[in-house]
Amino acid sequence: MNLLDYAIIAVLALFALAGVYKGFMHTALDILCYMLCVVFALLMTPLLAFRVEQNESVFNAMLYYTEGSENIYDIEYVKRDISEISNAELEEIYSRSEVAYPMDRRIRENVAEAAFSGENIRTLGDYFNQTMVLVTINIMVFLLLFAALRAVLAFLIGWWNYAKPLPVLRKFEIPAAIGTGLIHGILAVFLFFMVCPIILTVLPFDMVSELVENSKLAHFFYYSNFLLGLIPGV
Repeated sequence: MNLLDYAIIAVLALFALAGVYKGFMHTALDILCYMLCVVFALLMTPLLAFRVEQNESVFNAMLYYTEGSENIYDIEYVKRDISEISNAELEEIYSRSEVAYPMDRRIRENVAEAAFSGENIRTLGDYFNQTMVLVTINIMVFLLLFAALRAVLAFLIGWWNYAKPLPVLRKFEIPAAIGTGLIHGILAVFLFFMVCPIILTVLPFDMVSELVENSKLAHFFYYSNFLLGLIPGV
């Protein structure tokens, strides 16, 4: 275990304590709101992300910071048409590139499907660039939409609880509150780790990647992140 593991454990403990403070019903509503926010953000992300992608200055800024094509080890492949590169060569490129999850998977999918052929994007370097920028934008838009709706719902729950206090369980209130608090904390940590691929891309330092890789809990919350698995790469 490293410092990141201890930080995650501390966050989960705080959420468990918050569950006791708020009560079971309030924390259960928080979890329900989390799910509603996830569904809302997933549905709306393609629409808002498309608008962001059309902003040339924003797109170019994302392109500058992600530097997708620089992950290709051989510069000769950067300008080659993806149709001219064999599967064996692609596998070699993928295995030697240091692209963060889930960008690596989205690049594989987009190249296999020639996803950008309609936009006249054909070279491998452009596929790396385009995919990494789009994944970054989609993650940022998702988090923005989630946060916006979550703030509104948090206000409504607080107002409702103030006007008409939520009921308290007669039995097992504290254990139930701790359990729902931990669930809420786990979901919150999954949400936090959505920024991990952006951090690893913008700050490609060995110290940062080693901190994640050497943390058992961080490794789980990152590579088993169901939210990242739902982020599109187009």
